[in-house]
Amino acid sequence: MKKNNLIKIWLPLLLLSANNLAAQTKNLALDEAIQLARKGNRQLQIQALNNRVTDEAVKEARSYLLPSVTANGSYSVYTERPVIYLRNETGSPKLDDVKYGGRYAFDGSITATYPLLKPVQQSNIRLAKINTLISREETKSTEEQLALQVSQLYLTVLLHQQQVQVLKQSLSRNELALKDSRSLFLQGKNLKTDTLSNYISIKNLEANISALENNIHVISTELKQLLAIDTEINIVYTDSLNVNDSRPTIDEGNTGLDLALNNRNDLKMQSLLVEQGKEKIDQERANFKPQLSAIAQYQLQSQADNLRIWNNGLPRTSFAGVKLSIPLYAGNRLKYRTTQAELSVKQNELALQEMKSSIHTELISLRANLDEAKRQWQIQEENVKAATVNYTMMNDRYRYGLGSRLELTDAELALTKARLGNLQAVYAIRLAELQLMKAMGLLIN
Repeated sequence: MKKNNLIKIWLPLLLLSANNLAAQTKNLALDEAIQLARKGNRQLQIQALNNRVTDEAVKEARSYLLPSVTANGSYSVYTERPVIYLRNETGSPKLDDVKYGGRYAFDGSITATYPLLKPVQQSNIRLAKINTLISREETKSTEEQLALQVSQLYLTVLLHQQQVQVLKQSLSRNELALKDSRSLFLQGKNLKTDTLSNYISIKNLEANISALENNIHVISTELKQLLAIDTEINIVYTDSLNVNDSRPTIDEGNTGLDLALNNRNDLKMQSLLVEQGKEKIDQERANFKPQLSAIAQYQLQSQADNLRIWNNGLPRTSFAGVKLSIPLYAGNRLKYRTTQAELSVKQNELALQEMKSSIHTELISLRANLDEAKRQWQIQEENVKAATVNYTMMNDRYRYGLGSRLELTDAELALTKARLGNLQAVYAIRLAELQLMKAMGLLIN
């Protein structure tokens, strides 16, 4: 009976523990990693909040074209009442001062204004909209940079994992070689130095494998931080480091300049900066244009010589009309400000032209790097095939007593180097393709 009770108690706990262990593992493909980063990365969340700020700035700029109503009130105690000066033409030429008003004064008013013509605020609205577009392009640029960073980390992990596999295969072959050399040494058919050489090779391989596994752990931690996922989760990388799994690029021979000019975020932001500068010129000019607004006011006021002001009447005053403001002269500030804004526009236009020119050069260089990486990969493929055939031949010769252990060891080392070189070549292709896609503005598309 007690045994059954213990089973009932421990079985749910074991099931819960198994579920927790299963929840700690996550299968992750490269595209899925990029999507997770776009949703959970904190830098993008900060940029999204900045987008909301610019949206609110547009609403604020528009609100200045709406009516505004202000209520004012004041209560004053005059220790010395104000005076006015009166002239008596028949008397002394000296002006006589006469005090007026009550010692206790109350004033309350409600004022409403409505802008009818306000060029400055219209320009501010357009500037706020341009800032919103710039913020959107900055968000896309952040997404693109994040996608590149995530992809590089993901591919680096794949590279190290496959390097570990190659080194473990080499380790198993060297362990067999060590076993054979020990057996031959005990039989007196081999030198002790051969056994030590194999032992040292094994320890070097174990050290390299340990270093690569540590790098995988560090890079995985960095990737988890970018993806905003728990560092305790064990990621299973489902993609492979193959050229066939690479992202599609443009046709051979096409530099992709047209694609870059249409899709790159930095170009769009620079164009928006030029547009922003031109709008600032219009804004400065609008500051010196006539402004027209409608205004209305309703006022109550009372004065008395005692604190019982509530016993007195509250005469009312009200008016409505329009107010026209025409700037006439402001010390040539319009000229100086517009000159500064025009110079800023010229700077941004030159920067835009320079950017377009440098993009063409950048694309040619990246395309050449990609082509060279593919040629190196083809060479490494041939090296792997040749090294595999050579190792098979040396292994057969050694088994039949026609070759030495040294020849087999050299063949095994050449095979391992060829496979590692092939992995590096594939990795270089994937990185070159990522950089080319980013240069064309297609990485997050």
